[in-house]
Amino acid sequence: MLASASKGDFGLLVGAAGVRNRFRVDGFETIGWTNPNLTATQRTGGTLNPTGGGNFTIPGTVPANAGNGLVTGTTINQAFLLANNPGATIDQIDNGLLPRLGRPRYEDGKRDRYNFIASAEWRPSDAFHLYVDGIYGKRTTDFDRSAMNWAVRNGASIPLKTTYDRSDCTTGCVVTGGTYANAQFFLEFRPYRDTVDFYGVNPGAEFVVNDWIKGDIQANWNESPFRRESPTVLVITPPSSGTTVTYANDGGIPSITTNVDLNNPANFGWAGGGRVNLNGEERRTENRGVRGSLLFGDEKRFSVRVGAAYDDTQRRITPFDNTNVWQNLICGNGPSVTLAAPNTATTPCTGLNQPGSATPAGFPTFPGYGTNATVGGTPIVYAGSLVPTAAVPGYLLPDAKTGFITVDWNKFRSATNYDALLAGATETGAGSSGANGGLIREKVTGTFAEMNGIVEFGDTTLRLNGGLRYVRTQQIVGGRVSVPDPRNAGRDPDGAGPLTATPIADGGRYPNFITFPETTRLYSNFLPSATASIDFAGKAVARASLSRTMTRPDPNALLPGASFVQPSADVGTVGNNALNPYISNNIDLGFEYYTGGEGVIAVAAFRKSITGFTVNGLNTVPFSFLEPYGITIDSLTQAQRDALASRANPGQALRDVNVVIQQQVNSDGKLKVNGLEFQLTQPLDFLTHYIGVRGFGFQGSLTIIDQKGEGSGAPAVALGVAPTTYTLTGYYEGNGLSARLTYTFNEGSQASGLNQNGIPGAAIFGRDYGQLDFSGNVDLGKVFGKPYLPTVVLNVININKEAQSSYFQYPNATFNQYQPGRTVLVGIRGRF
Repeated sequence: MLASASKGDFGLLVGAAGVRNRFRVDGFETIGWTNPNLTATQRTGGTLNPTGGGNFTIPGTVPANAGNGLVTGTTINQAFLLANNPGATIDQIDNGLLPRLGRPRYEDGKRDRYNFIASAEWRPSDAFHLYVDGIYGKRTTDFDRSAMNWAVRNGASIPLKTTYDRSDCTTGCVVTGGTYANAQFFLEFRPYRDTVDFYGVNPGAEFVVNDWIKGDIQANWNESPFRRESPTVLVITPPSSGTTVTYANDGGIPSITTNVDLNNPANFGWAGGGRVNLNGEERRTENRGVRGSLLFGDEKRFSVRVGAAYDDTQRRITPFDNTNVWQNLICGNGPSVTLAAPNTATTPCTGLNQPGSATPAGFPTFPGYGTNATVGGTPIVYAGSLVPTAAVPGYLLPDAKTGFITVDWNKFRSATNYDALLAGATETGAGSSGANGGLIREKVTGTFAEMNGIVEFGDTTLRLNGGLRYVRTQQIVGGRVSVPDPRNAGRDPDGAGPLTATPIADGGRYPNFITFPETTRLYSNFLPSATASIDFAGKAVARASLSRTMTRPDPNALLPGASFVQPSADVGTVGNNALNPYISNNIDLGFEYYTGGEGVIAVAAFRKSITGFTVNGLNTVPFSFLEPYGITIDSLTQAQRDALASRANPGQALRDVNVVIQQQVNSDGKLKVNGLEFQLTQPLDFLTHYIGVRGFGFQGSLTIIDQKGEGSGAPAVALGVAPTTYTLTGYYEGNGLSARLTYTFNEGSQASGLNQNGIPGAAIFGRDYGQLDFSGNVDLGKVFGKPYLPTVVLNVININKEAQSSYFQYPNATFNQYQPGRTVLVGIRGRF
């Protein structure tokens, strides 16, 4: 709703809007594809796991209750694998890809949004104009996300009767079918609660000194706090419970069926990989700035504009977490003390209910407790799990919408003291979204000068523009860094001695030192541009331009410290605050021909030559690489330790298991992006007026992009840029009726770098996407000749219910697929 009023030289406009959306998204996800990590007895010749990956382990012997005619205790070696997968080679069994976590995914929730605007204007004369604009917005989102995962990642499935999409699998292939014994499934339930506010004020003024000098000045201030709560409840089918998967992949969404009823709460518990997480993150963005310019000369002939701007922008991300306490209480037998890392912070999430002072079998014994950092600590006693294994089904519900169980969240939340523990959550290094905590602040000072000229040659007009912009950036990057206390390793902190001979035992270790270092960098750039256009008597226009532009790297990649949060414990990230912005030199050419009315035929060509483009540097290193960052084996969750253990060779220490570390770096090469654009708008009145009809027409656009990397380290493509996109629109405008039917197509493109999930040749690619939309309205005032009747609006989005899909390395390995469905919006717009 909008309202305005004016009196004399003063005017006021206010507005308000409120929207509530209910939404549901169905989809399929994999979190990547992988293959087994065969042992030396399971592959006796050639290189083990030669294509990379290896995110699950086939057991060395058949476990109990594997079913499918398998005998408990039978050795699973190469002969066993070949005999039970007739027709398959050991290369296929070793390198064939499966979904890491093949899962149907379901979201359901609501989103409320409220916006308010106000604008005041004072115009005492034609030479002075003063205004101030304000805006406030608030959005709350409340939705539940459920996914039922086939646990290939970190699992111990046994392949039987498998088939593959190619006979030569030495460089990789895809599993097309098979039976998998000793499988497991887990539910990942996550209720999201998001709130975001936005405040902004924008005052400004425009003034005229005389016929040759004009100016403007503007200031801006806005802030936006954001908070997300995203706890997780993960329950799993027990190991060695006789679960079997029948798998089939025809190139679309794979079929994953099982002999277990996944909609029966009684089939799920904690043992074998269950866990909970209590975490989220807060973000705060602040922007302040002022800018102004002066124009000298005649805008219709020749003018010079000079100006300056100052912007101060910052973003602070603060992840928070209280997982260890919550999990220990719920399913870790309820210890009375939860120790801080680098002590073991979580007890096994098995749902054990064994109250008392005795340490349960398989639990950490904390031999150092009561010494050093924990001197005087009260004895550790156990109260038993708040939700023991036998009680788990009572917190689960069958769900007819999804076909698999869900969590009775309100009941679970109340029984596990969630709200109080959420209030006690403290800052941590990285959030569940994958974003690292930290601060990015940029103070940017810019100046510019530009010249504009207009020269007429009869009916032909030449327009020239040239300018130079200077940008000086002070970049401040801060991040939370966890530094190990040297006393834990038996070293004196000041180096003077004496040195202790033995590292401090688990339970008595000193917490890491938490620091928040800030680094400041200063860089500047000159960014020139020039444009020329020729207008041929209003019938055609030819354009050409040269420019240099600058883009800063991903702020998250600049933050110091390291992050290692994935439950699969296979990939970590390290920040790089020395990243430079990348520079693009641009050439643009264009020609437009006007056919009459709205009609236009246009063609354009462009080239962007980009240097300093950022790419992911990937290194495979032992887990111990992360220890200087305060990430140790003892600081990991139980699920992460189990994941490392599943990939460890016999006798290998967990700190020596390989992980992949990602760090963005500036490329030494150059990326060239070439493009062609075509546009056509054509009213059809010249044809339809013969039958007394006017208002029909069509529009179309086509963009073709080619990309090429040159030089050492250059990326092959800019990610997410479609090689071909086009839009086709048919429309009618007239007699109070407006209707547009639009089809938009985007060709699939590369969406990630290589080395996904530890497979050097693997990247993620988006599939082709085409969407049909309709927008229309009927102005009842015009139709019936009553000016104050409302307008009825109808919008239909994604009429054809197109799914959004991507694949992993091979087109028949679907990575994700989401079905947002069709959206219908009906509204009434009027004035009074």
